[in-house]
Amino acid sequence: MAMSAMLLAASAAGVTPAPAPPAPKADATAANTSVLPPQGDLRFRVDVAASDVSVGRPFTVTFDVGYPQGTRVYFPEAPIVAPLVLVKAAREASAVLGEGTGEKHTLTLLPVRVGAAVVPPIEVPYVTAAGEAKTATTPEVRVQVGSTFGNEAAPELASAGAVVPVRVRNNPLLWTLAGLGIALATAVLSILGYRRFKAWNDARRPPPPPRPAHEVAFERLAEIEALGLIESGEFQRLALLVSEVLREFLGATFGFSGVDLTSWEVLRILEGHDLRRLTRPELEDFLSLCDLIKFAKYVPSVEEAASLVRRAREAVERAMAPSEQAAPAPMRGEG
Repeated sequence: MAMSAMLLAASAAGVTPAPAPPAPKADATAANTSVLPPQGDLRFRVDVAASDVSVGRPFTVTFDVGYPQGTRVYFPEAPIVAPLVLVKAAREASAVLGEGTGEKHTLTLLPVRVGAAVVPPIEVPYVTAAGEAKTATTPEVRVQVGSTFGNEAAPELASAGAVVPVRVRNNPLLWTLAGLGIALATAVLSILGYRRFKAWNDARRPPPPPRPAHEVAFERLAEIEALGLIESGEFQRLALLVSEVLREFLGATFGFSGVDLTSWEVLRILEGHDLRRLTRPELEDFLSLCDLIKFAKYVPSVEEAASLVRRAREAVERAMAPSEQAAPAPMRGEG
């Protein structure tokens, strides 16, 4: 169907334009035009384009609006077109409001029942170039809606029309996706929270108790023996390592840093301490021998060098033994 109606509708404030005369039933080969005397600033031309208006087949109605330059027209974005269904509304106008002299508004409509259908007049607010606010009304548009059956006497389905996209909101799918998203976010937050809590808990966990000083000393002396320094003649390194083990043991036992001190400083700090079965002369004699080998380049005999690890182990044992026990034989012996 193709129908063209040319109308002039002017609206001054408070004045309703004259209604458009009923449009005749349009068909694919006919075009009808109805014109109203000029009554205002807006001019309407209505075109109905369709090869056959039938139930379920969309067709378009185009409102071509003309006006003086400087006029600003506010055509409704979703006008009321019942009993027809508005499928889509499109607008063609100047990009700058008030700069053009015309615009087109195309409504895609869907008939849902057989018989005469009327697009009621649409109120179109506008502002003139002088700043006056007015309202114009489009003419009434009438169409005849036919059946989708090709032959009503012998009903058969007509040929398929244009496909109308229908969008249906899938709420179950949306809720499922939302639930999965919430579960995933909860899992990620739980993992991050557990890691932060574990780091916080580990930072506040008390460190394990230190190993007893005598256990550490015995272990290091065994490692020194396994190095084979006596066989290789490295007496200076042997004296250095054994002296460090004993001074570190004494510092851990009596509360000072024995490794960082000289033998003389260690002996001075130990004055007044209960060394239990370890006597001060024996300790001084052992540390002095180690210093002679380390710094004075004194070369001990193999037997004297071999006794260094043994004497250091005995010094640790005597410092850990109860002081009530009887004093042992002298620490240093002839080898």
